[in-house]
Amino acid sequence: MPKKKDPYASAGQKVIGLYALLLFSGRRYSLPQLAGLFHCSKQTILRMMEQIELNHRLEIESWFEGGRKWYQARPLRQRPNVTLRVEDIQQLLLCREMVWRLFPAPLREQLGDTIAKTAVLLPDYDERDIALESIAHFQPKGIVDYSRSQPLLAALFRAIRERRVCRIGYRAPEWPRTRTLEVAPYRFVIFREAFYAKCRPVSALAPPVSSKDLTLAVHRMSSITPTGTSFTAITDDDRSADDAFGLAREAPFRVVVDFVPKASVYVRERIWSKDQQLVNLPDGGVTLSFTATSRPEVLAWVLSFGGEAVLRAPDDIRHEIRKRLRIMVKSHH
Repeated sequence: MPKKKDPYASAGQKVIGLYALLLFSGRRYSLPQLAGLFHCSKQTILRMMEQIELNHRLEIESWFEGGRKWYQARPLRQRPNVTLRVEDIQQLLLCREMVWRLFPAPLREQLGDTIAKTAVLLPDYDERDIALESIAHFQPKGIVDYSRSQPLLAALFRAIRERRVCRIGYRAPEWPRTRTLEVAPYRFVIFREAFYAKCRPVSALAPPVSSKDLTLAVHRMSSITPTGTSFTAITDDDRSADDAFGLAREAPFRVVVDFVPKASVYVRERIWSKDQQLVNLPDGGVTLSFTATSRPEVLAWVLSFGGEAVLRAPDDIRHEIRKRLRIMVKSHH
């Protein structure tokens, strides 16, 4: 007997896979394509089609075209009393594209499959193929490699969902070695093409809260071990700071920066904090005033504009900029 092309997939798994492919994709497939996708013979595909039509109440349309036999699922006889528009699914795809390249491959596939399943809620089944065609492309810069972070992300999502205290192996850039932190992760954050977790130290779970919450970078975690201890829902008292500039959470402070005309176009096009103010300058530039919560991030941001930005306030960051510039001049002399 010849060796099976895919010895690790059972017949049942293949039938389920074929059923899901036809139901959720809305695309048409030729008999050779299906045989190649499921690593089996054409005869096996034909038998699987018979099982689906007899036992799963899914109507399969088949026809010959270009010398090949083609298959496509037709509408279900009974469908949920909920409908989506093509535009709704394409908006989901747009959101997916914004984080697509950040996730490891298994999560990418899961995310794609989840969106594909929503296509069964379209009133017109013939629109599934159009709805699932992505029209966006996310072009990130300097993204973190999360290809090995699938177990960490899965454990983190589950801990947040189940409100489970965890022991997290973590190494901050300034630490000489990894430390174990016992925290309650309660919120997942995406910031500048990277993943973070808002966590509350176990010592601060009981009132009065004596320490600040931690914002931990996922790519600096080496392990996540859920414990048997659960915690009550955490109210993020810091959510108002989400409308300010910066991921880190210091006491809010005001920032005032002058921009030359060339850079002012970029600045005017964006929101830097909810309470920002823009004042036009006589030379065509602009003065931006906004609220921030992280001095290191403001420092790096202003320096990124080179000579096209002049920080007016606060004074301590102005002093640090002068210090950094002297070091840069000396290093590049």
